[in-house]
Amino acid sequence: MTHSQTFPLTGLSCASCVEKVTTRLLLHTDITAATVTLSPPQAQISTRTPFSDESLNEWLQPLGKYRVQSSAPAAPASALPEKSVTTYRPLLLLLAYLLLVIAAVSISHRTLDLPLAMRLFMGGFFVTFSFFKLLDLRGFADAYRSYDLVAKAVPGYGYVYPFIELSLGLAYLMNLSPLWVNAITALVMAVSLAGVLRAVISRRAIRCACLGTVFQLPMSTVTIIEDGLMLAMALGTLLQ
Repeated sequence: MTHSQTFPLTGLSCASCVEKVTTRLLLHTDITAATVTLSPPQAQISTRTPFSDESLNEWLQPLGKYRVQSSAPAAPASALPEKSVTTYRPLLLLLAYLLLVIAAVSISHRTLDLPLAMRLFMGGFFVTFSFFKLLDLRGFADAYRSYDLVAKAVPGYGYVYPFIELSLGLAYLMNLSPLWVNAITALVMAVSLAGVLRAVISRRAIRCACLGTVFQLPMSTVTIIEDGLMLAMALGTLLQ
């Protein structure tokens, strides 16, 4: 489904401005077509998912002076699915698969080794979630920057984050440098959780990028629990 939206813009003053904004808009993976005009100063875009003033401004931010006027139409409430068990089914299925793997390992060892179970869960979590992010790295980076505190300040962080997750996941599975790996995990997840808490408290309709752009998941307390659980396990292992 394609959505057509028109956004009044400020900062447009010449043909070069039009070209810069048009080029920037077409770089976005969710924008399929863009027409920018000087008179009136606006951008008409066709998108796979509706854009809000804020999301478009964040995308235009690297260009500097070009902004969406406050009169631009906001993204409709239907831009993201309702928060329900069905909506989070992909995430819940992934978590269930990870628990099944841990159960299988425990059965093979004929005992529940809690430290081993936690390490396998964290390793599987990071490896699996990084996979979905890497399917559309640019799309993930754009979505992540809409709420993560570090990615907002350093846009390139969104491109690096999936590789951080992948590296941590492999380190957990190979049991490499547990002290350092858990310390780095605690730091990374604490920063991520801070951004998620800020987004949820603001009550804005924001897409959660935990599974990249493959699934349309709204930001909610589920995301807080997800990040909080990883942070708690990393801290718990450090304290042991």
